[in-house]
Amino acid sequence: MNMLELLKKMCKCAMAPVSPGTDEVNRLAIGELPFKVHEYPTLSEHNGWIVPLNWHAKKATIHKDGKLIYDGMQHPLGVMGYSKSFSGKVSLEELKKHLSYRMDLPYAIGYHCDWYYKPQNRNWGFSMPYSLYRDLQSGEYEVQIETVSAKGTMKTLDLLIPGESQETIILNAHNCHGGQANDDISGVVVAIEVAKRLMKKKNRYSYRIIIAPEHFGTVFYLANLDEKEGKKFKYGIFLEMLGNNNRLALQKSFTGKSEIDRAAMNYLTHNHPDFHHDEFRNIIGNDETVWEAPGYEIPTISLSRAPYREYHTSYDNESIIFEEKLEESVKAVMGILNILDTNCAIERKFKGLIALSNPKYDLYKPTVDPSLNRQITKNDIQWNKLMDRMPRYFDGKTKVLDIAELHELDYTAVFNYINQFKEKKLVELLRN
Repeated sequence: MNMLELLKKMCKCAMAPVSPGTDEVNRLAIGELPFKVHEYPTLSEHNGWIVPLNWHAKKATIHKDGKLIYDGMQHPLGVMGYSKSFSGKVSLEELKKHLSYRMDLPYAIGYHCDWYYKPQNRNWGFSMPYSLYRDLQSGEYEVQIETVSAKGTMKTLDLLIPGESQETIILNAHNCHGGQANDDISGVVVAIEVAKRLMKKKNRYSYRIIIAPEHFGTVFYLANLDEKEGKKFKYGIFLEMLGNNNRLALQKSFTGKSEIDRAAMNYLTHNHPDFHHDEFRNIIGNDETVWEAPGYEIPTISLSRAPYREYHTSYDNESIIFEEKLEESVKAVMGILNILDTNCAIERKFKGLIALSNPKYDLYKPTVDPSLNRQITKNDIQWNKLMDRMPRYFDGKTKVLDIAELHELDYTAVFNYINQFKEKKLVELLRN
């Protein structure tokens, strides 16, 4: 199934951290890839995090004078997440205490997830458009909310793609936002597509694809993981909000200085110059805090297209998703991973200065030559400087990404150029 088809099936599900809707999303994901399923009993606790109950809504209506005013089942967001059941007659004043809305988008239904994380505050309630809320008239309302809360298990999907090294890069997305296409089913389908492409090639690093409820799934995954496995984790990428028509956004890891930060900056700078970036948790917040938490400290970047107008509302649906943006996101992830996969030091196998323009080598790039009769660009100047300095970089320590950064050049172009030296048996690439 292609990404857009899979997204359309998944985003219609009434997801919550533990729910039949999330189970259906998991079933669809397992239909695409052989995920291992980790299960954690509801009400389990770790560091104050409590696995929510298995919850879903069955009925949710508001009537006045025998007339249906609102049906909360019209959209997966219509009932506040983890609402209790309630049946009875209430005044308008009392009813309004149980209604959630978005004034900035008066015709949208807002996403209410506070009770996911604060079960002690659970009550009953609806999410409705502000346009309906503001028109409610005084009087008596008959409310019927029937929800099911039961014991069960939270599922975390885990796919390992072995590479030459046991060092592992994590790709993570979440699956608990009911009816939301971009946040984060787009991240789920991009992760699945990246996994499919990684499985078709030889990889230096191993990869783990983790699809789970936001925070809960990764918190309990790490808490129950064998310590030896956890020590293999090298870097992480959280994938979210990747199908809308915005430019790409890079949120850096906690330090912002790791190799994965640098790889992402280089790839996006030279392939998506309109992208924007910011420091840790300055663009959006998700499971990067779990991977970066004390005791794990796995440098984790986030790739998204945040911010966007439809965020956390019923407007976040398949109509704002573009297939070409999903594909562009997949290529961006693969481009970043390719840098990590190929980055290496270079060791020279010669002494002295090489005549790069000699046909024997044919390694001279005629970038700054007045006889070419064209305007000299910054790229020309950078390449000219690179050629002058290149032999000194072949010291067995300096890596390809270091060189690309020093000269503000695209990593792939520099790597391909260095490979020409390898083909001429002038250098050896040191992978470790």
